[in-house]
Amino acid sequence: MIGRPPEATPWDVADVAYLVRDLLFVSKIAEAAEHLGVVVQGAQDADRLVAIARDARLVILDLGQPEALAALERLAGEPATAGVESIGFVGHERLDVMETAKALGCRRVLAKGQLAAELPKLLAQVKRSRDGA
Repeated sequence: MIGRPPEATPWDVADVAYLVRDLLFVSKIAEAAEHLGVVVQGAQDADRLVAIARDARLVILDLGQPEALAALERLAGEPATAGVESIGFVGHERLDVMETAKALGCRRVLAKGQLAAELPKLLAQVKRSRDGA
């Protein structure tokens, strides 16, 4: 978690779980989240992502990562995570990956630049949902 130990604790649950390795994009997520007071936590693999996502309101996946599609399949197949909104991003030329992600239950698939532009709005929606507004 940003500003917290990497292990999730029962008293501090992530609002957003992500599977992203691009450090520049991770920093964009962290900066936007910190500004809004949204707790985010990254995962290095599908197992950890599923564990974090159980209590999250949003999952962000870099669909260019080899394990991203398997992670989506696991998220959709587990009752505790099947209802969590998922957003994937990938280069706009990867139409095959976009279609596969949608078929596996990814609710929105965006080009990386589009997600970067929408990130503050998406995290603000997470905060409103968390705060009951």
